[in-house]
Amino acid sequence: MATLDPQTAQPERPRILLVEEDDGVRRSTHLMLQAQGFDVRSFATPEGLIADAALHDSEWLIADYRLADSDGLQLLAALRRLDWGGRALLITAFSSIVLREAAAACGYEGVIEKPVRPHDLFALLGSPALPE
Repeated sequence: MATLDPQTAQPERPRILLVEEDDGVRRSTHLMLQAQGFDVRSFATPEGLIADAALHDSEWLIADYRLADSDGLQLLAALRRLDWGGRALLITAFSSIVLREAAAACGYEGVIEKPVRPHDLFALLGSPALPE
């Protein structure tokens, strides 16, 4: 059963943290997730996400593998050190068996190749039940 938002008495939408440096990819992925009923918080850098006060209220992380000063594997490791217990998906244009194995060992539930196709994303992520 969905948790109700105390201010609206409507079911809360699952919150996703999205980290993607490319403005266009970040915006299109954000809109795609939002259209499916997710509450999305988007960040261009891992530092922005880590500083976010709503970090621990989020159920999912979707992170790009290649980031300016780190990568998605390092980001998830940093979040785990902060006791973030959510689920995670990695997106990348550089998929390989080695990366998939490293992502799984780090705690990612799946790796999605760019360009991100909605059916690939939602097959792993699922879709929230939206209020009627």
